[in-house]
Amino acid sequence: MVESYDLEAARAYVPRASPDEIKAFARRQLRARWRLGALIGFYRRNPCRMARIHLLTAAAVTLGRFCGFSPTFDAIGEALMPVGEDGSPRGEGWQAYEAACVSLRPLEMRDELWMAAHVRDMEVLRNDGIDRAFYLECDGNRDDPTWRLLRQHMEMTLGARLMDHHALEGAIAYETAMAQGMATALSRIVRAGSKLIHRYAYEAMKALVLPSREPSRGLPSYRGTALLLALYSCNAWTASAVYRRGIRLRDRGLVADDDAWPLLAQVLGDRVNEIHPAIVRFYGNPSRFPVRARLELRTLPARFWSRAATFLIGQGFYETPEGEIDARFRVFRRGDDSMHFVRELYLGDRLRVFDSDFVVRSVDGRPRLFEVFVDNGIEVEMRVEPILGGGLVIRGERVRVRGIPVPRFGIVVEFRSRVEDHHCLAIDGALLMRPTSRWGRFVARSLLRRPEELGAIHYRVELGRAR
Repeated sequence: MVESYDLEAARAYVPRASPDEIKAFARRQLRARWRLGALIGFYRRNPCRMARIHLLTAAAVTLGRFCGFSPTFDAIGEALMPVGEDGSPRGEGWQAYEAACVSLRPLEMRDELWMAAHVRDMEVLRNDGIDRAFYLECDGNRDDPTWRLLRQHMEMTLGARLMDHHALEGAIAYETAMAQGMATALSRIVRAGSKLIHRYAYEAMKALVLPSREPSRGLPSYRGTALLLALYSCNAWTASAVYRRGIRLRDRGLVADDDAWPLLAQVLGDRVNEIHPAIVRFYGNPSRFPVRARLELRTLPARFWSRAATFLIGQGFYETPEGEIDARFRVFRRGDDSMHFVRELYLGDRLRVFDSDFVVRSVDGRPRLFEVFVDNGIEVEMRVEPILGGGLVIRGERVRVRGIPVPRFGIVVEFRSRVEDHHCLAIDGALLMRPTSRWGRFVARSLLRRPEELGAIHYRVELGRAR
């Protein structure tokens, strides 16, 4: 409810406005403060790194009184709210984000869900023409310095987001679209943002220094908003992790949830009929199936090398939690029609990733399956064979790093797939020590006393819940 204090404060910013215009200014500014309070409460319960950017922007806009000046700018603030009047999340995207936060999913997953929901809101905003209406409103007030700052704020934030529609189409990752927006926004701030930053700093300093006569009404105070602006100006840099992830995912390819790859048929030919149809269907597109995983590391060297690989090349994981953990398989189509396969494993609030390409190449006139780790220049030639009972074994044979063959020292990685019942597919991956020479076997078994199986990862795929 607009009170005399609000009208007096609004008159200080629009002294020549009519009483009705001053009242509308005050009403919109109160609404902006309510939205900031709602954001603080929602993100306190459901935190992520991108939420800090949202809170930083909302605090700056509130201090600058920008929503008070512009009805369409106020409408933009409403359109980009993740929660409604009752504090519950708006739409399926924000519900999924809140569910991930409540379940303590990894920050990477929460950031991704935040971006997915926010980009959808942006698309609705653009489809409704609110952004175009704002620029028309700015054009009608181009001689006013405050309106020039309003336009500058828009161009440095939402106007910098040039690739959102590509993310919605699945052509690029949400992180990549956001990374482009961050880079563009920072560039514009550095080149021409001094007056806008000065406005925010001035309003924040005024709120901190001048005494407030406003009665307590459950809204964020201007002093508290200034402190919030200072806080998130300091820790918003943590969103740089989203930028780095976006750059890494820049070349991942198109989302391919509905595609299918005849990988097994290309490699095995007619022998693919010896494999259970459910296994063939799974390897055609693993992203269609819910998955759980369990890791076993049986020896100290296996734990050491698993940890080393995780930190050195960003692949895999070394934790051995009790029982199964949630996992997600994701598939993307590269420009050369190869499969980019991402296996995400959720260990509480940590995310572990296996990230590689699968492609069929001709070797000595025969098709062979290759797993390629593009970022590390590693490619593994794999042997694919049916086994009794309709199962499948995929075994790594030759390894090249930057095109140079490297010795394997008797280490073999293989994955065995079998259908346990009509509703479950078991995929058991094993890290094996299988020296080919008698001397190698003597050293491994007798001297080092190493078991054949050094470690294993077990995936359980729910066939009955396939999309």
